Amino acid sequence: MASLRSQWRDVIAGGSPAVYRILLHGLLFGLSFSVADILFNFYLTSLGYDNAFAGQMQSVFRLAGVFLGLPIGMIIDRISALRMLYIGILTYAIGWGVLLTFDQTTIVTPWFTLLPEQLMNVVYFFIGAANMATYTAVVPLLSTVIEPKQRAAMFGINAAASTAMGFVGSIVGGSLPAVIAPALGVTATSEPAYRYSMYAVVVFGLLAALPLVGIQTKAKGGSPQAASTATPSTAELPTVPFLRLLLLTTPSFFFGTAGGMFVPFQNLFFRQEFGMADASVGFNLALASLAMGIGSMIGGPLSMRFGVRQASAWSRMLAAPLMLMMLIPWLPVVSFAYDINRLLVGLTFPLFSALMMQTVPLRQRGTSTSMSSMSWSLGWAAASVTSGMLQSEGFMLVLILSSLSYVISGVLIAVLPYRDNLE
Repeated sequence: MASLRSQWRDVIAGGSPAVYRILLHGLLFGLSFSVADILFNFYLTSLGYDNAFAGQMQSVFRLAGVFLGLPIGMIIDRISALRMLYIGILTYAIGWGVLLTFDQTTIVTPWFTLLPEQLMNVVYFFIGAANMATYTAVVPLLSTVIEPKQRAAMFGINAAASTAMGFVGSIVGGSLPAVIAPALGVTATSEPAYRYSMYAVVVFGLLAALPLVGIQTKAKGGSPQAASTATPSTAELPTVPFLRLLLLTTPSFFFGTAGGMFVPFQNLFFRQEFGMADASVGFNLALASLAMGIGSMIGGPLSMRFGVRQASAWSRMLAAPLMLMMLIPWLPVVSFAYDINRLLVGLTFPLFSALMMQTVPLRQRGTSTSMSSMSWSLGWAAASVTSGMLQSEGFMLVLILSSLSYVISGVLIAVLPYRDNLE
Protein backbone atom coordinates (compact mmCIF):
# COMPACT_ATOMS: atom_id res chain seq x y z
CA MET A 1 0.00 0.00 0.00
CA ALA A 2 2.86 2.38 0.81
CA SER A 3 4.33 1.62 -2.60
CA LEU A 4 1.04 2.50 -4.30
CA ARG A 5 0.85 5.80 -2.39
CA SER A 6 4.44 6.59 -3.39
CA GLN A 7 3.66 5.90 -7.04
CA TRP A 8 0.63 8.19 -6.90
CA ARG A 9 2.69 11.02 -5.34
CA ASP A 10 5.19 10.74 -8.20
CA VAL A 11 2.40 10.84 -10.81
CA ILE A 12 0.58 13.83 -9.32
CA ALA A 13 3.84 15.75 -8.82
CA GLY A 14 4.64 15.33 -12.51
CA GLY A 15 1.35 16.80 -13.70
CA SER A 16 1.33 20.02 -15.76
CA PRO A 17 -1.38 22.70 -16.08
CA ALA A 18 -2.28 21.27 -19.49
CA VAL A 19 -2.88 17.86 -17.92
CA TYR A 20 -5.24 19.23 -15.30
CA ARG A 21 -7.20 21.22 -17.87
CA ILE A 22 -7.64 18.06 -19.94
CA LEU A 23 -8.84 16.29 -16.79
CA LEU A 24 -11.37 19.08 -16.12
CA HIS A 25 -12.63 18.59 -19.65
CA GLY A 26 -13.03 14.88 -18.84
CA LEU A 27 -15.11 15.72 -15.76
CA LEU A 28 -17.53 17.91 -17.69
CA PHE A 29 -17.82 15.64 -20.71
CA GLY A 30 -18.32 12.64 -18.42
CA LEU A 31 -21.13 14.52 -16.68
CA SER A 32 -22.81 15.21 -20.01
CA PHE A 33 -22.45 11.62 -21.19
CA SER A 34 -23.71 10.10 -17.94
CA VAL A 35 -26.89 12.22 -17.90
CA ALA A 36 -27.62 11.02 -21.44
CA ASP A 37 -26.78 7.45 -20.46
CA ILE A 38 -29.26 7.31 -17.59
CA LEU A 39 -32.14 9.11 -19.35
CA PHE A 40 -32.06 8.27 -23.06
CA ASN A 41 -33.57 4.79 -22.84
CA PHE A 42 -36.29 6.09 -20.53
CA TYR A 43 -36.91 8.88 -23.03
CA LEU A 44 -37.26 6.38 -25.87
CA THR A 45 -39.70 4.38 -23.74
CA SER A 46 -41.77 7.51 -23.12
CA LEU A 47 -41.98 7.97 -26.91
CA GLY A 48 -43.42 4.47 -27.22
CA TYR A 49 -40.33 2.58 -28.39
CA ASP A 50 -39.30 -0.84 -27.02
CA ASN A 51 -36.00 -2.47 -25.96
CA ALA A 52 -35.28 -3.67 -29.49
CA PHE A 53 -35.39 -0.10 -30.80
CA ALA A 54 -33.16 1.05 -27.95
CA GLY A 55 -30.69 -1.66 -28.96
CA GLN A 56 -30.83 -0.53 -32.57
CA MET A 57 -30.11 3.05 -31.54
CA GLN A 58 -27.12 1.93 -29.51
CA SER A 59 -25.90 0.01 -32.54
CA VAL A 60 -26.17 3.11 -34.73
CA PHE A 61 -24.26 5.11 -32.10
CA ARG A 62 -21.35 2.65 -32.12
CA LEU A 63 -21.41 1.92 -35.86
CA ALA A 64 -20.49 5.56 -36.35
CA GLY A 65 -17.20 4.71 -34.67
CA VAL A 66 -16.76 1.67 -36.90
CA PHE A 67 -17.26 3.54 -40.17
CA LEU A 68 -15.55 6.79 -39.20
CA GLY A 69 -13.01 5.64 -36.62
CA LEU A 70 -10.07 5.16 -38.99
CA PRO A 71 -10.61 8.47 -40.82
CA ILE A 72 -10.89 10.19 -37.43
CA GLY A 73 -7.58 8.69 -36.31
CA MET A 74 -5.84 9.71 -39.53
CA ILE A 75 -7.25 13.23 -39.23
CA ILE A 76 -6.00 13.43 -35.64
CA ASP A 77 -2.49 12.57 -36.84
CA ARG A 78 -2.82 15.31 -39.48
CA ILE A 79 -4.64 18.26 -37.83
CA SER A 80 -3.79 17.56 -34.13
CA ALA A 81 -5.67 15.87 -31.33
CA LEU A 82 -6.67 19.21 -29.79
CA ARG A 83 -8.45 20.45 -32.91
CA MET A 84 -10.27 17.13 -33.26
CA LEU A 85 -11.30 17.40 -29.61
CA TYR A 86 -12.95 20.78 -30.28
CA ILE A 87 -14.76 19.39 -33.32
CA GLY A 88 -15.95 16.32 -31.42
CA ILE A 89 -17.24 18.19 -28.37
CA LEU A 90 -19.17 20.81 -30.35
CA THR A 91 -20.68 18.25 -32.73
CA TYR A 92 -21.72 16.09 -29.77
CA ALA A 93 -23.49 18.92 -27.93
CA ILE A 94 -25.16 20.39 -31.01
CA GLY A 95 -26.22 16.91 -32.16
CA TRP A 96 -28.09 16.28 -28.93
CA GLY A 97 -29.80 19.66 -29.26
CA VAL A 98 -30.97 18.76 -32.77
CA LEU A 99 -32.16 15.29 -31.74
CA LEU A 100 -34.19 16.55 -28.78
CA THR A 101 -35.72 19.38 -30.77
CA PHE A 102 -36.63 17.53 -33.98
CA ASP A 103 -37.06 13.89 -32.89
CA GLN A 104 -40.80 13.94 -33.68
CA THR A 105 -40.36 15.69 -37.03
CA THR A 106 -41.09 14.11 -40.40
CA ILE A 107 -39.00 15.53 -43.25
CA VAL A 108 -40.67 15.39 -46.68
CA THR A 109 -38.75 16.13 -49.89
CA PRO A 110 -39.54 15.52 -53.56
CA TRP A 111 -37.20 12.51 -53.44
CA PHE A 112 -37.82 10.85 -50.07
CA THR A 113 -39.65 11.03 -46.76
CA LEU A 114 -37.65 10.80 -43.53
CA LEU A 115 -39.78 9.49 -40.66
CA PRO A 116 -39.07 10.60 -37.05
CA GLU A 117 -37.34 7.36 -36.06
CA GLN A 118 -35.20 7.49 -39.20
CA LEU A 119 -34.23 11.09 -38.47
CA MET A 120 -33.30 10.07 -34.92
CA ASN A 121 -31.05 7.33 -36.28
CA VAL A 122 -29.27 9.75 -38.62
CA VAL A 123 -28.68 12.35 -35.91
CA TYR A 124 -27.65 9.71 -33.38
CA PHE A 125 -25.10 8.40 -35.87
CA PHE A 126 -23.40 11.81 -35.90
CA ILE A 127 -23.59 12.03 -32.11
CA GLY A 128 -21.85 8.65 -31.97
CA ALA A 129 -19.16 9.83 -34.37
CA ALA A 130 -18.61 12.95 -32.26
CA ASN A 131 -18.36 10.87 -29.09
CA MET A 132 -15.84 8.61 -30.81
CA ALA A 133 -13.76 11.59 -31.96
CA THR A 134 -13.76 13.14 -28.49
CA TYR A 135 -12.66 10.04 -26.59
CA THR A 136 -10.17 9.04 -29.29
CA ALA A 137 -8.46 12.45 -29.39
CA VAL A 138 -7.90 12.62 -25.63
CA VAL A 139 -5.47 9.67 -25.55
CA PRO A 140 -2.86 11.00 -28.02
CA LEU A 141 -3.29 14.53 -26.61
CA LEU A 142 -2.52 13.34 -23.09
CA SER A 143 0.39 11.23 -24.32
CA THR A 144 2.14 14.39 -25.54
CA VAL A 145 2.01 16.24 -22.20
CA ILE A 146 3.06 13.48 -19.78
CA GLU A 147 6.14 11.35 -19.24
CA PRO A 148 5.89 7.85 -20.79
CA LYS A 149 6.25 6.13 -17.40
CA GLN A 150 3.18 8.06 -16.21
CA ARG A 151 0.98 7.04 -19.13
CA ALA A 152 -0.93 4.18 -17.51
CA ALA A 153 -1.61 6.18 -14.35
CA MET A 154 -2.59 9.41 -16.13
CA PHE A 155 -4.80 7.58 -18.62
CA GLY A 156 -6.43 6.05 -15.57
CA ILE A 157 -6.88 9.43 -13.90
CA ASN A 158 -8.45 10.82 -17.07
CA ALA A 159 -10.79 7.84 -17.34
CA ALA A 160 -11.64 8.26 -13.67
CA ALA A 161 -12.41 11.95 -14.21
CA SER A 162 -14.95 10.96 -16.83
CA THR A 163 -16.42 7.81 -15.32
CA ALA A 164 -16.50 8.96 -11.70
CA MET A 165 -18.60 11.90 -12.85
CA GLY A 166 -21.07 9.22 -13.81
CA PHE A 167 -21.77 9.05 -10.08
CA VAL A 168 -22.89 12.67 -10.13
CA GLY A 169 -24.45 12.46 -13.57
CA SER A 170 -26.51 9.37 -12.76
CA ILE A 171 -27.90 11.00 -9.63
CA VAL A 172 -28.54 14.27 -11.45
CA GLY A 173 -30.05 12.52 -14.45
CA GLY A 174 -32.21 10.24 -12.31
CA SER A 175 -33.53 13.21 -10.33
CA LEU A 176 -34.01 15.81 -13.07
CA PRO A 177 -37.37 14.52 -14.45
CA ALA A 178 -38.94 14.66 -10.98
CA VAL A 179 -37.59 18.19 -10.49
CA ILE A 180 -38.66 19.49 -13.89
CA ALA A 181 -42.04 17.74 -14.16
CA PRO A 182 -43.97 19.98 -11.68
CA ALA A 183 -42.87 23.10 -13.55
CA LEU A 184 -44.22 21.60 -16.78
CA GLY A 185 -47.40 20.29 -15.16
CA VAL A 186 -46.65 16.70 -16.22
CA THR A 187 -45.63 13.44 -14.55
CA ALA A 188 -41.97 12.59 -13.96
CA THR A 189 -42.14 9.68 -16.43
CA SER A 190 -43.67 11.68 -19.27
CA GLU A 191 -41.99 12.55 -22.53
CA PRO A 192 -41.72 16.31 -21.84
CA ALA A 193 -40.06 15.69 -18.46
CA TYR A 194 -37.42 13.47 -20.05
CA ARG A 195 -36.95 15.78 -23.04
CA TYR A 196 -36.27 18.94 -21.03
CA SER A 197 -34.11 17.03 -18.55
CA MET A 198 -31.90 15.86 -21.38
CA TYR A 199 -31.13 19.39 -22.52
CA ALA A 200 -28.66 19.29 -19.63
CA VAL A 201 -26.59 17.01 -21.90
CA VAL A 202 -26.19 19.90 -24.35
CA VAL A 203 -25.22 22.40 -21.65
CA PHE A 204 -22.60 20.19 -19.97
CA GLY A 205 -21.27 19.14 -23.38
CA LEU A 206 -20.61 22.72 -24.42
CA LEU A 207 -19.00 23.51 -21.06
CA ALA A 208 -16.56 20.63 -21.62
CA ALA A 209 -14.84 22.61 -24.37
CA LEU A 210 -13.98 25.59 -22.15
CA PRO A 211 -11.03 24.08 -20.18
CA LEU A 212 -9.27 23.31 -23.46
CA VAL A 213 -9.26 26.89 -24.71
CA GLY A 214 -5.74 28.30 -24.78
CA ILE A 215 -3.81 25.04 -24.33
CA GLN A 216 -0.58 25.52 -26.27
CA THR A 217 0.50 22.74 -28.60
CA LYS A 218 2.98 22.34 -31.40
CA ALA A 219 2.18 21.02 -34.85
CA LYS A 220 0.63 17.57 -35.03
CA GLY A 221 -0.85 18.01 -31.58
CA GLY A 222 2.42 18.03 -29.66
CA SER A 223 2.96 20.24 -26.66
CA PRO A 224 6.18 22.01 -25.72
CA GLN A 225 6.85 18.93 -23.63
CA ALA A 226 6.31 16.52 -26.47
CA ALA A 227 9.93 16.22 -27.46
CA SER A 228 10.97 15.28 -23.95
CA THR A 229 8.14 12.83 -23.40
CA ALA A 230 8.73 10.96 -26.66
CA THR A 231 11.77 8.98 -25.57
CA PRO A 232 13.98 7.50 -28.29
CA SER A 233 12.78 3.98 -27.49
CA THR A 234 9.19 5.07 -28.10
CA ALA A 235 9.62 7.55 -30.95
CA GLU A 236 11.93 5.33 -32.96
CA LEU A 237 9.83 2.18 -32.86
CA PRO A 238 9.28 0.80 -36.35
CA THR A 239 5.89 1.32 -37.97
CA VAL A 240 3.51 -1.52 -37.11
CA PRO A 241 2.10 -3.16 -40.28
CA PHE A 242 -1.64 -2.65 -40.78
CA LEU A 243 -2.63 -6.31 -40.41
CA ARG A 244 -0.63 -6.66 -37.20
CA LEU A 245 -2.16 -3.47 -35.87
CA LEU A 246 -5.58 -4.89 -36.68
CA LEU A 247 -4.71 -8.06 -34.78
CA LEU A 248 -3.62 -6.03 -31.75
CA THR A 249 -7.03 -4.37 -31.59
CA THR A 250 -9.06 -7.61 -31.51
CA PRO A 251 -9.31 -7.63 -27.68
CA SER A 252 -11.24 -4.37 -28.04
CA PHE A 253 -13.85 -6.11 -30.21
CA PHE A 254 -14.66 -8.67 -27.53
CA PHE A 255 -14.45 -6.05 -24.80
CA GLY A 256 -16.99 -3.98 -26.74
CA THR A 257 -19.14 -7.09 -27.16
CA ALA A 258 -19.08 -7.70 -23.41
CA GLY A 259 -20.20 -4.15 -22.69
CA GLY A 260 -22.68 -3.85 -25.54
CA MET A 261 -24.55 -6.93 -24.40
CA PHE A 262 -25.57 -5.31 -21.12
CA VAL A 263 -24.48 -1.72 -20.48
CA PRO A 264 -26.88 0.00 -22.93
CA PHE A 265 -29.74 -1.73 -21.12
CA GLN A 266 -28.50 -1.44 -17.53
CA ASN A 267 -31.19 1.07 -16.61
CA LEU A 268 -33.92 -1.04 -18.22
CA PHE A 269 -32.54 -4.14 -16.48
CA PHE A 270 -32.88 -2.65 -13.00
CA ARG A 271 -36.30 -1.17 -13.76
CA GLN A 272 -37.73 -4.32 -15.36
CA GLU A 273 -36.14 -6.99 -13.16
CA PHE A 274 -36.52 -5.23 -9.80
CA GLY A 275 -39.24 -2.62 -10.39
CA MET A 276 -37.00 0.29 -9.37
CA ALA A 277 -38.04 3.92 -9.82
CA ASP A 278 -35.94 6.26 -11.99
CA ALA A 279 -34.24 7.94 -9.04
CA SER A 280 -33.37 4.56 -7.50
CA VAL A 281 -31.99 3.32 -10.81
CA GLY A 282 -29.97 6.51 -11.07
CA PHE A 283 -28.50 6.04 -7.59
CA ASN A 284 -27.68 2.39 -8.27
CA LEU A 285 -25.89 3.24 -11.51
CA ALA A 286 -24.18 6.17 -9.81
CA LEU A 287 -22.51 3.71 -7.44
CA ALA A 288 -21.43 1.63 -10.43
CA SER A 289 -19.93 4.73 -12.07
CA LEU A 290 -18.11 5.61 -8.85
CA ALA A 291 -16.69 2.08 -8.72
CA MET A 292 -15.55 2.42 -12.33
CA GLY A 293 -13.81 5.68 -11.49
CA ILE A 294 -12.04 4.08 -8.53
CA GLY A 295 -10.90 1.26 -10.80
CA SER A 296 -9.44 3.76 -13.25
CA MET A 297 -7.47 5.39 -10.43
CA ILE A 298 -5.85 2.18 -9.17
CA GLY A 299 -4.99 0.72 -12.57
CA GLY A 300 -1.82 2.76 -13.04
CA PRO A 301 -0.17 1.82 -9.72
CA LEU A 302 -1.16 -1.84 -10.20
CA SER A 303 0.39 -1.84 -13.67
CA MET A 304 3.68 -0.62 -12.20
CA ARG A 305 3.71 -3.60 -9.88
CA PHE A 306 2.39 -6.37 -12.15
CA GLY A 307 2.88 -4.98 -15.66
CA VAL A 308 0.39 -3.30 -17.97
CA ARG A 309 -0.41 -6.48 -19.88
CA GLN A 310 -1.05 -8.66 -16.83
CA ALA A 311 -3.13 -6.07 -15.00
CA SER A 312 -5.27 -5.44 -18.08
CA ALA A 313 -5.74 -9.11 -18.99
CA TRP A 314 -6.63 -10.35 -15.52
CA SER A 315 -9.04 -7.50 -14.78
CA ARG A 316 -11.06 -8.46 -17.88
CA MET A 317 -11.09 -12.15 -17.05
CA LEU A 318 -12.14 -11.48 -13.46
CA ALA A 319 -15.01 -9.32 -14.70
CA ALA A 320 -16.65 -12.42 -16.22
CA PRO A 321 -17.78 -14.30 -13.08
CA LEU A 322 -19.25 -11.08 -11.71
CA MET A 323 -21.60 -10.88 -14.69
CA LEU A 324 -22.69 -14.44 -13.95
CA MET A 325 -23.39 -13.49 -10.33
CA MET A 326 -26.00 -11.08 -11.67
CA LEU A 327 -28.13 -14.09 -12.60
CA ILE A 328 -28.92 -14.42 -8.88
CA PRO A 329 -32.34 -12.75 -8.48
CA TRP A 330 -31.48 -10.74 -5.35
CA LEU A 331 -30.83 -7.02 -5.71
CA PRO A 332 -28.03 -6.67 -3.10
CA VAL A 333 -25.99 -9.43 -4.81
CA VAL A 334 -26.67 -8.05 -8.28
CA SER A 335 -25.73 -4.50 -7.28
CA PHE A 336 -22.54 -5.64 -5.55
CA ALA A 337 -21.50 -7.83 -8.49
CA TYR A 338 -22.13 -5.05 -10.99
CA ASP A 339 -20.21 -2.49 -8.93
CA ILE A 340 -17.13 -4.75 -8.79
CA ASN A 341 -17.50 -5.53 -12.48
CA ARG A 342 -17.49 -1.80 -13.22
CA LEU A 343 -14.43 -1.34 -11.01
CA LEU A 344 -12.53 -3.93 -13.05
CA VAL A 345 -13.71 -2.44 -16.34
CA GLY A 346 -12.58 1.00 -15.19
CA LEU A 347 -9.21 -0.50 -14.27
CA THR A 348 -8.59 -2.23 -17.59
CA PHE A 349 -9.80 0.37 -20.09
CA PRO A 350 -6.98 2.95 -19.67
CA LEU A 351 -4.40 0.18 -19.22
CA PHE A 352 -5.13 -1.16 -22.68
CA SER A 353 -4.76 2.37 -24.09
CA ALA A 354 -1.35 2.59 -22.41
CA LEU A 355 -0.42 -0.85 -23.77
CA MET A 356 -1.22 0.30 -27.31
CA MET A 357 0.65 3.61 -26.89
CA GLN A 358 3.84 1.82 -25.87
CA THR A 359 3.52 -0.77 -28.65
CA VAL A 360 3.29 1.65 -31.58
CA PRO A 361 5.51 4.61 -32.58
CA LEU A 362 4.46 8.20 -31.95
CA ARG A 363 3.37 8.72 -35.56
CA GLN A 364 0.81 5.88 -35.33
CA ARG A 365 -0.83 6.76 -32.03
CA GLY A 366 -3.89 8.49 -33.47
CA THR A 367 -4.45 5.72 -35.99
CA SER A 368 -3.95 2.91 -33.47
CA THR A 369 -6.28 4.55 -30.95
CA SER A 370 -8.98 4.99 -33.57
CA MET A 371 -8.60 1.40 -34.80
CA SER A 372 -8.95 0.13 -31.26
CA SER A 373 -12.04 2.29 -30.80
CA MET A 374 -13.43 1.03 -34.11
CA SER A 375 -12.95 -2.56 -33.04
CA TRP A 376 -14.61 -1.86 -29.69
CA SER A 377 -17.48 0.00 -31.37
CA LEU A 378 -18.09 -2.85 -33.82
CA GLY A 379 -18.34 -5.33 -30.96
CA TRP A 380 -20.62 -3.00 -29.02
CA ALA A 381 -22.88 -2.32 -32.01
CA ALA A 382 -23.31 -5.98 -32.90
CA ALA A 383 -23.88 -6.95 -29.28
CA SER A 384 -26.42 -4.23 -28.53
CA VAL A 385 -28.61 -5.18 -31.50
CA THR A 386 -28.36 -8.86 -30.58
CA SER A 387 -29.05 -8.16 -26.92
CA GLY A 388 -32.13 -6.07 -27.70
CA MET A 389 -33.60 -9.01 -29.59
CA LEU A 390 -32.62 -11.59 -26.96
CA GLN A 391 -34.28 -9.69 -24.13
CA SER A 392 -37.73 -10.92 -25.05
CA GLU A 393 -36.59 -14.02 -23.16
CA GLY A 394 -35.06 -12.06 -20.28
CA PHE A 395 -31.46 -11.19 -19.46
CA MET A 396 -30.00 -14.64 -18.69
CA LEU A 397 -28.42 -15.31 -22.10
CA VAL A 398 -27.32 -11.67 -22.34
CA LEU A 399 -25.32 -11.96 -19.11
CA ILE A 400 -23.77 -15.28 -20.13
CA LEU A 401 -22.60 -13.96 -23.51
CA SER A 402 -21.22 -10.83 -21.86
CA SER A 403 -19.24 -12.96 -19.41
CA LEU A 404 -17.79 -15.13 -22.18
CA SER A 405 -16.70 -12.05 -24.13
CA TYR A 406 -14.79 -10.66 -21.12
CA VAL A 407 -12.83 -13.91 -20.89
CA ILE A 408 -11.92 -13.96 -24.59
CA SER A 409 -10.78 -10.33 -24.46
CA GLY A 410 -8.54 -10.97 -21.45
CA VAL A 411 -6.96 -14.08 -22.97
CA LEU A 412 -6.16 -12.21 -26.19
CA ILE A 413 -4.35 -9.46 -24.27
CA ALA A 414 -2.30 -12.12 -22.49
CA VAL A 415 -1.13 -13.86 -25.68
CA LEU A 416 -0.82 -11.19 -28.41
CA PRO A 417 2.59 -9.49 -29.03
CA TYR A 418 2.28 -6.20 -27.18
CA ARG A 419 5.29 -4.25 -25.92
CA ASP A 420 4.87 -4.67 -22.17
CA ASN A 421 6.97 -2.01 -20.48
CA LEU A 422 6.53 1.46 -19.04
CA GLU A 423 9.41 3.50 -20.40
